[in-house]
Amino acid sequence: MGPALIGQGLNFLAMLLPILGQETGQLAYLMLPLALATVLSRTTILGFHSRYLTLAAPMRRTATSVSLASLWLTTLVCGGVAAVLAATGAPGAAAVAGWTALLVISNGVYLMAVAVATQEQRMDVYSTARLVYGVVNVLVTVMVVFVVPFQAGLIVAAIVNPLVGAALIVVRTRNRLLPEVFRDLPRLLDREHRGYLAVSSRATGATLLSECGFQIQGFLTPFLGPYQEIWAVVVRLTGGFGSLAQQVIAPSLEAKIAVSIRENDTALTRRWCRICAVGGLLLGAVCAVVQTGALVFSLPEDDALSPLVLAATAVFCVASLATNLSVKIPLMKGHDRGFLVWSVGRLVPLVALMATTGAVLLGGIVVVQTLAAVAFLVIALRPVRYQN
Repeated sequence: MGPALIGQGLNFLAMLLPILGQETGQLAYLMLPLALATVLSRTTILGFHSRYLTLAAPMRRTATSVSLASLWLTTLVCGGVAAVLAATGAPGAAAVAGWTALLVISNGVYLMAVAVATQEQRMDVYSTARLVYGVVNVLVTVMVVFVVPFQAGLIVAAIVNPLVGAALIVVRTRNRLLPEVFRDLPRLLDREHRGYLAVSSRATGATLLSECGFQIQGFLTPFLGPYQEIWAVVVRLTGGFGSLAQQVIAPSLEAKIAVSIRENDTALTRRWCRICAVGGLLLGAVCAVVQTGALVFSLPEDDALSPLVLAATAVFCVASLATNLSVKIPLMKGHDRGFLVWSVGRLVPLVALMATTGAVLLGGIVVVQTLAAVAFLVIALRPVRYQN
């Protein structure tokens, strides 16, 4: 945990460097391809980052080969779109599609590597990888912000960092990802692999809708009028604390939950799931305090920063972080249908809120996120439905 925590601190520093270096143009250019790649990478690995943790040993190789093949196919499709756009005279859109392709494969492989380390309970390997990830993140970000700044500099950093982290993990775990796919290439379309793809469809759809619901919070920023700068700070800080929860704290807890599920220990599973729920709420409360101080400090003259707005954003912060330690639990427990319904239930009202602006939109986001957090924790705390 120690090296991982240091690594996360370095990632926080790297997050601030573009602002300190006044390279906000790079940040703006990063947002669209990164948002697209986040949705695509998490979706096209077919729920691997959650489902793999509780799979029986005979299914792990199949899950690995099908998920990685799906990730490769998505990357190739994005690359093909980039080529078509370039040929039709749309270089700007082609560049976005090309960068998205590279971000998809790098982020997807990293997510799979983390799942492997978690399932094998190699927290030492994961912790070291997170430390190196943070060091590389700072070094590359310094290069593209202060030494040789260019428009896609932060995109390059976002590609390199997860690839380095993934490589450091897979060379020290039993499942090294690539060999599994190469061995299974001749039979990727057989009954066993098609069956795994079919079983994963519900988890995949739920992940897609869940990620769209998360990413849309950033897309709503332009509609917030006088609250845009306030919301940018909120999204930045909740995202940072969310990374701390999901990348540093959660893996060791997920490993314990996965073992208790595989061993059919109902009492232990329930205990660890409750710890995740309470821990998420406590982390959200800490983030809310930090966020309130940051808003007051950074926007002292902003007329939109009223006590009511501070209270609303604090509630959003707690609700947003409440689920971050439990985010994989529904799929680990086999609640694919419940997670799918929850994802739809969160996404639809967020899309509907795009018809509003300003204070109404801000209040609506807070209400939706709060109700969604309560519903999610209810699902996460339900008993195991089946063992994958």
